[in-house]
Amino acid sequence: MKKSIFLMLMLTMTLSVSAQRTLFGGNRQANASDYSAYMQGAVPEKDGKVVFSTTIDAPGKSKAELFKAISSWASLRYMPNSENGYWSNRDYYRNLEYAAVKEADALTGRIVCFGNEEQVFSNKFLSKDYTRMDYNLTIDVADGKVSVKMENIVYTYVLKDDPERIPAEDWITDREAISKKGKLIRSSGKFRIKTVDLKDELFEEIAGAVK
Repeated sequence: MKKSIFLMLMLTMTLSVSAQRTLFGGNRQANASDYSAYMQGAVPEKDGKVVFSTTIDAPGKSKAELFKAISSWASLRYMPNSENGYWSNRDYYRNLEYAAVKEADALTGRIVCFGNEEQVFSNKFLSKDYTRMDYNLTIDVADGKVSVKMENIVYTYVLKDDPERIPAEDWITDREAISKKGKLIRSSGKFRIKTVDLKDELFEEIAGAVK
């Protein structure tokens, strides 16, 4: 009888862990070569501030046409209390309550979004390592061109007993996240990876909306 109960408990735990792996997609394991995109120069600074920026060419498309496409994308991407994908994928996000499109001015062509989202580092049975990430995304639209800037990035690391707000400048820059041996520092490196992945995904999505 005791043996049967034990086997039932083990089966229940196995199914529970299996369900979690299916739900969260499993923990992505990167090969050494995967880290090259996050090394020296991957996090640019301007006047001492972390600023990611890009310009997307859209020949033949008007300002009004581009503004309509990108504002539509932004309203979905920054919908508060919404979630997309699995935590282990690069394009995963879970928007928190303050995520919002703060400005959408068709006359100036400017769209300003406030990112307030959860980024997950690992999600194991009864253990979740994650951070809240806040940032500003500014998109300027003109005839045939879209300029994008991501800045004012701040993390609130929830794993600690007393959650700490850490600006990107103090945590993910080359001097803070890369060791003297040229390797990512474990504590801050995971924040750097998530941030670069998020930046890449946002820029790619905007480029997709443009085209």
